[in-house]
Amino acid sequence: MPARGSAQTECSPTINSCGCTIDKPGSYKIGLAINSTQGLTPNNACIEIASSFVIFDAGKKTITGPGGKTPTGIGILVHRSFRAIFLEGRGTVISGWDIGLLIQGRQIVADDFTANTNGTAGIELFKAEDIELTSPTASSNLNYGIWVKSTSTSDITNSKTLTNGNIGLYVGCSNLGPTSSGCSSGPSPGNYIFTGSIAGNTNYGVALDLGTKSTIVTNQTLGGGTHNSKNDLFDANSSCGSNKWFANDSTATNNQAGGCIK
Repeated sequence: MPARGSAQTECSPTINSCGCTIDKPGSYKIGLAINSTQGLTPNNACIEIASSFVIFDAGKKTITGPGGKTPTGIGILVHRSFRAIFLEGRGTVISGWDIGLLIQGRQIVADDFTANTNGTAGIELFKAEDIELTSPTASSNLNYGIWVKSTSTSDITNSKTLTNGNIGLYVGCSNLGPTSSGCSSGPSPGNYIFTGSIAGNTNYGVALDLGTKSTIVTNQTLGGGTHNSKNDLFDANSSCGSNKWFANDSTATNNQAGGCIK
């Protein structure tokens, strides 16, 4: 079992081990491959960000969790109430955690992170606002590739969500997938999901659950891969509600017989 930190440790500008928190504005980078055996924060995370005005360069280093059939912990946790944060992955691979990258803040850019073989989600946006998630890859996670939960006015662009155990990209609140029961913690309005590869997920490629509003989904393709087992594209709202789907893969399957998914 990984060691768990008993007190908060402040991250240095160059981070060479798990178990610290960025709690002051500034520039930070990962200097070496890091992993959960080095210690975790009190919130069971490798790295936490609890400050606004942070530039974080993951430097293409790996961030590895305990793994196993039921992974635990969080690779990178960005706390609520903080803003103006730039996260650059440069292809950094986050793997073996329950959640690879968890963003709860606002006005945050996260670019070029890969989150594979995690548990609940490779990447999760939870009660976040104004997030720019660009060029993420989330594949072979046990449940979701990318989970957008009670999050608004955020963009997910140029994503790859492949061969995940449930859904490639899910907007909703259930850890089981679309339940058509709404979202008690709040809806996810005004999000934009542009340009993604969604092949080979166990149930759905992109799924919008009941209550998702004013969301645009466009240019989602199978990328030469296999169809998702239930539907490639799914909207639980009647006639898609206020959501707009267009310019998606012409071969993609969907659940809306009325034609609102295009």
